[in-house]
Amino acid sequence: MKRAFTVLFCCFTSWLAAQGPVSGFLPEAGNTDIAITYAYEHFSKYFFGSQKQEIEQAMHTASIFIEHGLSSKSSLVVAAPYLWIGENHGLQDGSVFLKFKSWYKEDNNGNLSIIGALGATFPLSKYSTDVSNPIGARATLLQGRIVAQYNSVFGAFAHLQSGIDVRVSPDNLYALPVVFRVGYGGSWFYADGWLEYYHTFNAGTDVSVTGGSGSTWLRTGATLYYPITDRFGAFLGFAQILNGRNIGLSSRWNLGVVWKLG
Repeated sequence: MKRAFTVLFCCFTSWLAAQGPVSGFLPEAGNTDIAITYAYEHFSKYFFGSQKQEIEQAMHTASIFIEHGLSSKSSLVVAAPYLWIGENHGLQDGSVFLKFKSWYKEDNNGNLSIIGALGATFPLSKYSTDVSNPIGARATLLQGRIVAQYNSVFGAFAHLQSGIDVRVSPDNLYALPVVFRVGYGGSWFYADGWLEYYHTFNAGTDVSVTGGSGSTWLRTGATLYYPITDRFGAFLGFAQILNGRNIGLSSRWNLGVVWKLG
């Protein structure tokens, strides 16, 4: 069950996700985890800066996530989404991360680990940003993450993640992500709930939906995973934007499947 946890943190990403493909688990050396996800997201209110307007939009996302264990203390992560927003669609922004376990301590009650990650997110296609509903901002980001996670012997866990995002194109922006997650994983199911805060410093004001002037949001969500076999399972997730800046107050449902190879 533990290897399924590796991908579950990453199966809910869309073009506005800050959590990124970094979990508090690492696959074993030589093993590969793959997840394919479909998500539907919809909002009827959008914040242009801090001004809320009645604007409706729906988005569909299909994404793939792959994590390969390089050693007992490191892994390579790649992720890629394909988006549909109205008539606009295409490959959006992919991510590549190198994860490494920097500290680990275990006792009779569980274990505590510190995991770091360095990576980048960049456009995978030459999608247009000049249309009325662009699928993204064609931004390139350099990203760093640090994760502290405690796993109890009973299956419960707590996860705290933060770091920094540096957007290097089309302009310079800096952002702080914070994610807190609690959950339980056993032989019959996995479930978690999470709260995410993402803040872009010195953000501008979007002039169109998904204008890419820098977003801030508070989001919450939950996940349920069921292992069908030892190497295959399915999951369902939900997320809701509660408040923000340059962001739609969206609800998102997602479902997908997970394979564990090796």
